[in-house]
Amino acid sequence: MRRGGLATALSIALGVLIGIGAAVGLSRATPPAALVTPEPSIIPATIPPPGASAAATTASPTRTPLPIIVSAYSYGGRRYAAVTTPVGFMYAAPFAGTVQVRTYQLIGGEIRLGSNVPSQPFFPYITLTSAERRIVYRPGALDSDTQIVAPDGAKLDAGAPLYKVIGAGASSWRTFYDPSVTAQLIVSLAALPGDAELDPVPLFAGP
Repeated sequence: MRRGGLATALSIALGVLIGIGAAVGLSRATPPAALVTPEPSIIPATIPPPGASAAATTASPTRTPLPIIVSAYSYGGRRYAAVTTPVGFMYAAPFAGTVQVRTYQLIGGEIRLGSNVPSQPFFPYITLTSAERRIVYRPGALDSDTQIVAPDGAKLDAGAPLYKVIGAGASSWRTFYDPSVTAQLIVSLAALPGDAELDPVPLFAGP
């Protein structure tokens, strides 16, 4: 073979080898598509406003209601409170004052003060009087429904025990005046001096 032909053949072979080497290098530099791992997507966390978590986990305080059922009641153009409580409930003086206890009976269709007929129930009227107000409680019968705690003539501070409910019987008002009454207690309230009528319901309605 002539030198010119040999040189040409070597140049062609060298070019082929360089092309193969470049292709191999390129294939090593770029991994196959199957091996490419995509970047994970990042979702930013939602940050609640300050205090939102505490508000969601802390329940608002609830009031414990008094165990009293109270409603407005009127009779003869005057205002009263009709009150019912669970047996065992203790009434307390709503203000400081002096206690007066009087007992009544219904005898022969007449309401009598201070009578003593054992076969008929005795109904107490419990009055608490201060310089500014007078409240009268008319609960159920003595011994079966009502137990007097503060005796006649006692001077009480506000909140002191007055009487206890020991039975579910209705107020004396049912026996004396209105047979439709089912409440255990009928209460009236007046301002002093002058004996001006006041609404007694707010005294039992609670805060």
